Amino acid sequence: MRALDSLDTLDVFGTHGALPIALAGSVLVVIAWGLGSLFGHGRRTALWVAMLTCLAVIGWLTIGLTVVTHTGGTGGVNLTPGQEIQRALETGAREPWMNLIGNIVLFIPFGTVAALLTRSGLVLRVLTGTALGAALSTLIEATQYLLGRVADVDDIILNTAGAFLGALAAALVLALGAGDASGRGRGARSEA
Repeated sequence: MRALDSLDTLDVFGTHGALPIALAGSVLVVIAWGLGSLFGHGRRTALWVAMLTCLAVIGWLTIGLTVVTHTGGTGGVNLTPGQEIQRALETGAREPWMNLIGNIVLFIPFGTVAALLTRSGLVLRVLTGTALGAALSTLIEATQYLLGRVADVDDIILNTAGAFLGALAAALVLALGAGDASGRGRGARSEA
């Protein structure tokens, strides 16, 4: 058996394997929320289970895999916004594109659940999901730097964009659902 730090193992666990795991994690979040709701544990409890699932998947993909597969190094910091994003757009190579997409997709469920856990209106739900996503991503990048990897501001930008998209989608669905419910309530009162 090959050592964990071989290129083949990094390919399985690294960038190429991260997107499918992120997608599977998204499905797990939905399942956790659905099962919690189905078995009567309450909506909030189900959402907290979904949040813990999000954190476990994100933690494994960003920190866990680093610990398992990274052979050490000096690390570094990229503080130039857009540098790696631009490189992916210019090269068109598969790996940078998978990194861009994976960083966004990974945080969509997190932003969604954070917005659903927020009890206030549309704007506060979106701001909360986005801010928590940015804070979590910053913490992850700092941890990766301490573990000898490169901390990249573009990862924070992409993760925050994913959290924003998830939070926006959740807030819009809740706002539309509340509008439908209030519309049905007015219609029922006017018929009486």
